[in-house]
Amino acid sequence: MKEKYYFDVFPELTSERLFLREIRLSEANHMIEITVYDGHQAQNSRDVIRILSQIALDYLNGDGITWGLYLKSTGEFIGNCCFCRGYQNNIAEIGYVLKPDFRGYGYMTEAVKTVTRFGLQDMKVTQVCAYTELENHASQSVLLKAGFVKTTHDEDTYKFISP
Repeated sequence: MKEKYYFDVFPELTSERLFLREIRLSEANHMIEITVYDGHQAQNSRDVIRILSQIALDYLNGDGITWGLYLKSTGEFIGNCCFCRGYQNNIAEIGYVLKPDFRGYGYMTEAVKTVTRFGLQDMKVTQVCAYTELENHASQSVLLKAGFVKTTHDEDTYKFISP
């Protein structure tokens, strides 16, 4: 089973209102509030650069890919969407975060659909999954609107899978 994914060129994706592309280190000041890696929240642009460097290493190692989300209308960075934690058994785990001012407008559902389609059609992963905390109803709503199905849960999380 394929558990690493390498790309000759970073795959850029588009949706109706979004452009999904590689995040540039020069954009670190615009993403402090939403940058987290392995549970560690960035406190300043230096932390963001350290985290972006780790994300880039994950990409180069074939263990993940993170797209920045940019509005087509303005080019503004609004969040990110990624495949993270490797691809055990050829399954991609999706993760995402959106700046608070842009929540509730369907941007993340649009991004999740776009990234999921890329994973299933272009990368040929067999499934895309996501995990949410039990109380994270907004994230659960995004996944359900994107066509995911809630399958299981433990005492802390729900698991969702692509159809």
